[in-house]
Amino acid sequence: MNSKYLLIAALSIMVTACASTKKQVASTATSINREVMSHENEPILLGRINREGLTRGTYANWFNTEYNSYRVDEKALEPVKSKLKGLTVLVFMGTWCEDSQREVPRLFKIADYLGFKDKNLQIVSLDNHPDRYKQGPNREEQGYNIELVPTIIFQRDGRELGRIVESTKVSFEADIAAILAK
Repeated sequence: MNSKYLLIAALSIMVTACASTKKQVASTATSINREVMSHENEPILLGRINREGLTRGTYANWFNTEYNSYRVDEKALEPVKSKLKGLTVLVFMGTWCEDSQREVPRLFKIADYLGFKDKNLQIVSLDNHPDRYKQGPNREEQGYNIELVPTIIFQRDGRELGRIVESTKVSFEADIAAILAK
């Protein structure tokens, strides 16, 4: 009799352990491209995001429109092609921000032209709530002096080479070339 109860208890523990492991994996999988409702009752992405998050749902309209209409200045990017090794790009943006909606799809278009891999492009979508304005859910922006979005930081070996803040100075391609020429 006792062995029967012991077997049932052991099976229950195993089932519970497997279920909690599945929940843990699921929550990790959803930690990227997390959509929340803003204080204005509009959907926004919050935290770590990627291209997939930007090309679905309500974000796809502005992302795809800007991406498809942008024409890359190929000539301005010629000097950039040889300077991509070891480069990472860190982007702080807001899906609620018109400047981010304009500049981030353009950045992806340029990255695609250059063959720059998405894995080297890290994007954090910040909050627009007045109490958490331009903050990530895990305070990912700390230490980066983020005042305006988008802020696009070009790094090599953990060292900042330069940044594009809110909008370009000359053009996206010329600004990137100037940053990577340093």
